[in-house]
Amino acid sequence: MNRILVFLASFMSITALNAEGYTIDISIKGEKNKDALLVMHHGTNKYSIDTAKIDKKGNAVFTGDRPLLPGMYLIAIDGGQILDFLISDTVNQTFAISITKDKYLQTLLFKDSPENSAFADYSRFLIDRQKRENELGNKMSGEPSEAVDEEIKSWERRTNEKVADIKDKYPGSLLESVATAMNPLHPDKNEVPKSADSARRYLFEFYRSHYWDRLTLQDKRMQNTPILIPAIDNYFKNMVLQIPDSIIRAVDLVMSKAEGDTAMTKFISAYIFNHYMGSKIMGMESIVVHIIDNYYLTGKVHVGDETFMKKITEYADKNRETLIGKQAKDLKMETINGGAESLYDIDSPYILVCFYEATCDHCRQEIPKVYKVFQTFKDRGLTGFCVFTQKDKNEWLKFVSEHNLTDWINVWDPRNETDFRVAYGVYSVPQVYVLDKNRKIVGRGLESLSLAQLMNHLMKKIETKQ
Repeated sequence: MNRILVFLASFMSITALNAEGYTIDISIKGEKNKDALLVMHHGTNKYSIDTAKIDKKGNAVFTGDRPLLPGMYLIAIDGGQILDFLISDTVNQTFAISITKDKYLQTLLFKDSPENSAFADYSRFLIDRQKRENELGNKMSGEPSEAVDEEIKSWERRTNEKVADIKDKYPGSLLESVATAMNPLHPDKNEVPKSADSARRYLFEFYRSHYWDRLTLQDKRMQNTPILIPAIDNYFKNMVLQIPDSIIRAVDLVMSKAEGDTAMTKFISAYIFNHYMGSKIMGMESIVVHIIDNYYLTGKVHVGDETFMKKITEYADKNRETLIGKQAKDLKMETINGGAESLYDIDSPYILVCFYEATCDHCRQEIPKVYKVFQTFKDRGLTGFCVFTQKDKNEWLKFVSEHNLTDWINVWDPRNETDFRVAYGVYSVPQVYVLDKNRKIVGRGLESLSLAQLMNHLMKKIETKQ
């Protein structure tokens, strides 16, 4: 699938920011004469935006005349991350950090940045909690323990108290959003069924239904943290059934969570769009077209890029009627012997529909392979309806004879009376589809290998029912 790259402008124009700039003094005990990097998170990427020289006393200063965009930042030395900090807004970006080499989080102190002091304290607490819960898990060794359960609950209560305290002291801050997102969510153990299978189903449904309870999609600053995109990836990979209809429902749910924040709807829709646009999995075109039709073309997500809008409109128009699950259009065409054959008159569990040219190099390589796959399944419920798309009948006859393509139905439409190119998106060749007995599309964009895999899967379904 051709990838259309989406470039969306940053949610905040840097020129519109407060002009006071930033100054971050850093003191690293035990470090000297090295370069330190100030790095910004954005989605899954990291961008180095400033460099400071650590002097022989371990001191360095990052400074700029324009403020930093709100988000999570890190400072790195020798390619290694030594600390994280938050920027909640575009004012008061002057503070100091002190730290000791090789004891970064344990010794991390902030001056004139209460929010980051609270962030460092919360991060240390979560690390202690994770370490202790791992120890408790090893101690249990599969045996229930009321003491262990109570200690785990105690950690959960203390975490909730810390998050509540952060919300009280730093309302509306990035710390509030980050701390809430970092707070692990667990079901009440008493509610989990005893049966292993029932427990798995219960836990899956619990985490799926509560997935977005603690991760806000209304805070555009979360774009510039390492939290948001991994969370979205995990949701679509592990919480959603990997079929187009389920994914589309998940897209709509996620987009509804971000509704009202223009920057987040742009960011999230672009990320999901690009992810599925680049997918090699058959059927994911449905998600792409759904996003185009329901968000970009409706104006719910405004891009403001005419070239991009033209490309995605063309893509949707070419694919909308040939998506998996769509009803395929009937084709009544002339056969190689001068008769007529209708696609809808074929009585077969599955129908292979392919379009090719005799002079196309890729067709000359691929169509004989497709035909070989067809022959493997023709006696198990597959009929072939294959369309020569050019107008030179002699070339067609030569191609059929050369490759001995006699077991499937050979047809053409030299006067384009069926408008097959539009009906089946034949803008390049070869194009290979599989239809079921009701003429619903069950496979598209297939090559010989993927055709064989699909037919094996479909035939197993038939044979299992029998």
